[in-house]
Amino acid sequence: MPVRDAALLLLGHGSTLNADSSAPTYRHAEEIRRRGVFAEVHVAFWKEEPNFRQALRLVSRRRVYAVPNFISSGYFTEQIIPRELGLDGPITRREGHEIYYCEPVGLHPSMTEALLRRANEVVAASAETIREPEKTACLLICGHGTSLNDNSTKIIHEQAAVIRARGLFADCRAVLMEQSPFVKDWRVLTACPNVIVVPFFIADGLHSFEDIPVLLGLTHNVKERGFANPHRENGRRLWYAMAIGTEAFLADVILAQVQRFEEQHPGISGAPESSEPARAMEDQLARFFEQSLPPWIIGEVLIQPGFQLRHRKDHDLGPAKLQRVNSIAELREWILLDPGGNFRPLRTAPNLRPGWVYHAGDLAAVHLALDYLYPAALANWELWQRGRLVSTPWPETAGRQTGRFRIVREIGDYALNELVAQHCQPGCLKRRLWFPAASTAGENPSEIPLLCPEACNFLVAQAREKLKGSEEE
Repeated sequence: MPVRDAALLLLGHGSTLNADSSAPTYRHAEEIRRRGVFAEVHVAFWKEEPNFRQALRLVSRRRVYAVPNFISSGYFTEQIIPRELGLDGPITRREGHEIYYCEPVGLHPSMTEALLRRANEVVAASAETIREPEKTACLLICGHGTSLNDNSTKIIHEQAAVIRARGLFADCRAVLMEQSPFVKDWRVLTACPNVIVVPFFIADGLHSFEDIPVLLGLTHNVKERGFANPHRENGRRLWYAMAIGTEAFLADVILAQVQRFEEQHPGISGAPESSEPARAMEDQLARFFEQSLPPWIIGEVLIQPGFQLRHRKDHDLGPAKLQRVNSIAELREWILLDPGGNFRPLRTAPNLRPGWVYHAGDLAAVHLALDYLYPAALANWELWQRGRLVSTPWPETAGRQTGRFRIVREIGDYALNELVAQHCQPGCLKRRLWFPAASTAGENPSEIPLLCPEACNFLVAQAREKLKGSEEE
């Protein structure tokens, strides 16, 4: 391209239940960061931190390309993301940023070839072949389906029609988990003796590992119990692939969506902007290190001279007794699980695993590592230092909720404070700044405080559960 004087913001769904949902988004972001195409590369999620509301605080550059790492246009890309980021169209100017909202990854034409490649690979990887697939095989493209937005399934039907027209298979159909045509009805939807199912999802998560295999009648959990292709049933064979969004080439698709946006909006790049904004946080960190005594603290992490990061519990251990984390990708993998092996969707929960050490090369690397460990914490701290961190009271947070979360508007202050006492106080290291649950914390000149300017999505979910009862994500 390159678009070196801009930032890329990659937006994913995420999950509160497992790390599989956000993993592809992180991997694609890390690959694009490695290529040096953008001055900055950040991620944000709906169900994990950093969330969409925090996203722009992470970004120093004025120009921001926001690319939804979603399969289709729909409820999230047309309602949730614009609402949470404050977008008012393809180009939005707010908070010193010029945000270019690109189309979702799944809408790019190259996804057709990705589907075909994934279908061919899953058959080639098995011990059996399909003779004359144009006469004997049906490709089923499996999506989710939702009543919230008709556009969410449009691209799946379009892809099926494109592939069907090419005549590579005897048939190609869109099937859905929660809408007709249902994937569970695959036996009657096609009479072909050979069936290939490709999940049209961004990530291998609960849907592709558990839900779809159960609906197909294969196994309870592909990830845990494995699955040998092909599945045989009444003289027919079925091959089941993994989600399309895990393909490494999606990093190229993300960049291609940026390119398409530029072609549709000529002249947006303009003159190169100054490199100074990108250095603002590094300068703030440098002043902090110079003006306070080591070791420096943020949450459960110590920063020692030489840009060495480790868990506070490991303060007295020599590096030889700790596992060396050699890259930002390894650090991401380490912080995913708590000491008991459970997923950590909330990064500020007091359950970071000890036993590691990470040597950041410079201030920029420290900045990136802390954004992984405690998303948006440095940005909130920097704004707070300048008296510009705005807190959002609960009624405002509740008031912008839509869909199944609209009910949280009904929760009162007493019930809300009960939730805070049950979940926030024991389960989060942040200092709450929002009304009516603000908290206080002592000041330590060698500590960067973790600040909470508004109720997070986890508390919103707990509020809904308090009013409606528990249910799975």
